[in-house]
Amino acid sequence: MPSFEDEDTRKVQTAVVGQAHSDWPVFLPYDHDDFDRFMRGRTRDDFYCGVLLGGCGKKLTPKRYTEKKCHFAHRPPVHCRRTETGEASADHLYVGQALRRWLQRQGYQDAEVSYLDPGSPHGGAVEVRYGQGRTRLVRVQMARMSLREWQETRDRLAQRHTHVHWAYGPYCGLSHSEVEVAGHAIRISCRTEGETRAMYVGTQYPDNSLAWSALSECRLSDEGIVTPRLEAEPTVTSTPASVAFPLAPGTIAFTATTEYPAPVPESDTPAVRHYEADAQPLGSAPVRVRITLPHDHPAPPPHQLHVIYSSAHLLPLTDAALSGTDWLIRAEGASPLPQRTDPRWPDLRPKPVPPERPAAAIPAPTTTEPAATPGALPLDEDETIRLLRSKLALVARTRGTIDWETLINHAGAAPGSISPDERVRLLTAVDHPRADGNPVLSALVKSADASDAPAPYFADVLAGLGWRSDLSEAKVAEIWDRERRTAYALARSQSVPEHRQSPTASAGQSAARPWEDAQLVGRIRVRLNLVANGRSLIKWTTLLKGQGIPPSTLSAKDQVRLLATVDKPYFASGGLLSALVKADGQAPGPAPFFGDVLAELGWEPNATTPTVQAAWQAALDRVYARGARSASTVQSGSAVPAAKKDHVRWGQLGTTKAAVVVAVRRALVDAAQRQVCVGWHTLAAAAGLKPSDLSDSAREAILIAVDSPPAYGVLLSSLVVAYEHTPVPYFGAILKHVGRPHVLRPIELGQVRKTEQARTFAAYSTTSTSDPEERT
Repeated sequence: MPSFEDEDTRKVQTAVVGQAHSDWPVFLPYDHDDFDRFMRGRTRDDFYCGVLLGGCGKKLTPKRYTEKKCHFAHRPPVHCRRTETGEASADHLYVGQALRRWLQRQGYQDAEVSYLDPGSPHGGAVEVRYGQGRTRLVRVQMARMSLREWQETRDRLAQRHTHVHWAYGPYCGLSHSEVEVAGHAIRISCRTEGETRAMYVGTQYPDNSLAWSALSECRLSDEGIVTPRLEAEPTVTSTPASVAFPLAPGTIAFTATTEYPAPVPESDTPAVRHYEADAQPLGSAPVRVRITLPHDHPAPPPHQLHVIYSSAHLLPLTDAALSGTDWLIRAEGASPLPQRTDPRWPDLRPKPVPPERPAAAIPAPTTTEPAATPGALPLDEDETIRLLRSKLALVARTRGTIDWETLINHAGAAPGSISPDERVRLLTAVDHPRADGNPVLSALVKSADASDAPAPYFADVLAGLGWRSDLSEAKVAEIWDRERRTAYALARSQSVPEHRQSPTASAGQSAARPWEDAQLVGRIRVRLNLVANGRSLIKWTTLLKGQGIPPSTLSAKDQVRLLATVDKPYFASGGLLSALVKADGQAPGPAPFFGDVLAELGWEPNATTPTVQAAWQAALDRVYARGARSASTVQSGSAVPAAKKDHVRWGQLGTTKAAVVVAVRRALVDAAQRQVCVGWHTLAAAAGLKPSDLSDSAREAILIAVDSPPAYGVLLSSLVVAYEHTPVPYFGAILKHVGRPHVLRPIELGQVRKTEQARTFAAYSTTSTSDPEERT
């Protein structure tokens, strides 16, 4: 399929939100009235031609029309080979998300969705793994598949999983084969409903009859998805089922655990660990029970409180007289609370915290092998929680919301490595301990596909903070709205003093004057120098917005004084960066305020520059010439400067340099495994930042830290490219700091970079997943 270089004439109806590799789809309605409702709470920069849609990963712009269908369009230049762009082109993502939410309501909080060959026609296939060790699988076949390939895939999946349940999309052509094998087939279809695509489940029989129902009307059993049509059929059971009462997540806590030898499991039963513990349901008395947890689940320490947030069932014990307990709780997992007591379970008493072993008693390591791979959190938990709390405080100041994927990326962790239980526990810790008047900042965390409703797990966070676990949806929404408004109001009241730093109402308010903010002036200089390097101009409003300053907050006098400060000290023979700034909609030539800037600098007409127009043209020529010399010096390898201090106030950005380095390294490893190069838009987004937050010196320092020491002996920084796929200007400085040859001509530097890219791709291609069908 050809690329569209200048203008994209395709009508793209689906996109993803959050980032290019997101699996949160959106469907743009055709009608202009529906378009307006769709855009509420969103901006035109929220949408991407998703990689999981077979797209290029670039941003899409929503287009509103009254005489034709609304749709998304690429921003030129366009280099996209996406083949599926219609109404159903994101159905595989809608199916994956719908099944994930449905399984969570069924009690499986650890469901993991994989998309196989997502760029193929009709979306490839969707696999959702869940249950203990994720050994159960729902496979939705969307694309066409030969009968032989289908049979081989069934055998392979059956060998790897304890339960495999198949469902079929409308174009795969395999449902009749499933009917021949099982007597019926589960069909999947998506329908447009307002601003989304809703998933429906059908039951197909040998007579080709097909009965459809909503996914919410179905349930899950060991035999697969049970639709209302299947539910109505008479069932034959050979043996009575054992009694097992399902337990609501977040209603039972336990402590004082003691592990004891587990009985030998049956051959087809997954291994578990057995514990005895003091347990207490909400509103009831404590009782001694037996608890089973998956064999690979961390042992619950007896000196902590643990809450069962996952799927769990209560069973009567057949050997109660021997064990001394009457009940068994079979749980998929449990999460420790950060505190040792909780008012919801007042009668539970953890055992005393064991004393720390003295340092001398710790044996010295007996091997020089590398340490084990770190867990899901690259930073320690206290630092992670501090970063999450700081980021949410910044979100409150902007009266906005943030999705979980972006928030946890801010702490340098990959969203897929954090389980749902861990997510609830981290958000609970962010708002713990609760205090009157303090808002629940977790109310600002939204689902990626919705911004006007609580996240599905917000009720679990409330339960972890002391609210009742059986709150109705209406009550949860009421608390969510109240806490969100409280967060906004408190953030606004706390930010007022920052804009009123003067102790008096007199004219001596210099501390609040933007031209006396050295950090702001420095950032504007950096931005304007980049504009000069590109021999371009920049609008005043664009310049301010890039620094996070609303243009309406600065008067005309503030504008003049700020630009004059940028160009101080002033030399008549020098270039002026303020000459690069223009007003919105102005004619070619100097900006209307440039004369006032010259007057503020002390300029006087002379024979060379008798007018403002002449002074502007002379200043523009000099600053362009200076920018060209600067770019040439940076790209030459004759004298690579030492890395400068990055001068970034990380605290004001709500993060730390260490967290940014972790996030950037993770993004570069992902790029290496995908065999692609990336720019700073991608790397900054991975760290929860904007590219404008990071100066060139900060970017250089981050990449030096990423490659110190080089992983696998290769340089991940070689994958970072600038505009139009050109090398970053500080690659020579990176080579110098990692001890590589760096005094090179530009052509030699480019060859070194290409060689390092090839070595990086080769190193990480061997560490990626060997089975392409298992990649997500």
